[in-house]
Amino acid sequence: MKTRNAILLLAITLLTAAPARSGSFGLNILTSEDIKAGSSDLAIPAPEADLSVIDEPEAASYLADSEPGADMPEKNGAPAAARLGGDGMIKLYHEWSKESLEVRYRDEHGRYIPEAMARIKHFMRCRLTGREMDVPSKLVELLDIIQEKAGGRTITVLCGYRSPELNGALAGASGALAKNSLHMKGWAADIRIDGVRTSALRDIARAVLAGGVGYYPADGFVHVDVGPVRSW
Repeated sequence: MKTRNAILLLAITLLTAAPARSGSFGLNILTSEDIKAGSSDLAIPAPEADLSVIDEPEAASYLADSEPGADMPEKNGAPAAARLGGDGMIKLYHEWSKESLEVRYRDEHGRYIPEAMARIKHFMRCRLTGREMDVPSKLVELLDIIQEKAGGRTITVLCGYRSPELNGALAGASGALAKNSLHMKGWAADIRIDGVRTSALRDIARAVLAGGVGYYPADGFVHVDVGPVRSW
């Protein structure tokens, strides 16, 4: 019991030590009750994790994605690879890191290129911890076909992989956030495309029938994932 209390005290101390900021999101507050209510394997944030990297607009975009249906039993392994009709090229821009990536991830023989997949994995890393998670090839294929159907325009990513530390801090600020989000598996991305209406992007993603699609018109983005086919 003493060890458990010490771990809880450490988690609270690390998060509350971050600089306070104005606004209603309270990312610097994670109580023991939040930890108890979260996933049982919620990781304790590393001392070097800096919550100040997440500003209020970015936090708002994460909190907007309620992702219903994500709290489901674990599946074995990543989603199976699936060719969805894309050309094997992908162009991405990250809203918050300001990074751009244009890469061919599948060669002329249809084989995935390890170096390209590693670059996509790094691009999709958690914004808080810098930790990376394998990105299923099916999610890359999904982004590829969405991009093609949207005229080849660059996809802007608002959120890819979300670490337990980031998801736990956000969940402490909003009960609507999925505590077992598919973002935490690296199976999801929140996206928008400049020049394409959010409703049109939603319709494109839904038509592929490759996973979940969430529509957030007020926040100007669409959630896509390679979990069960569903929409909200």
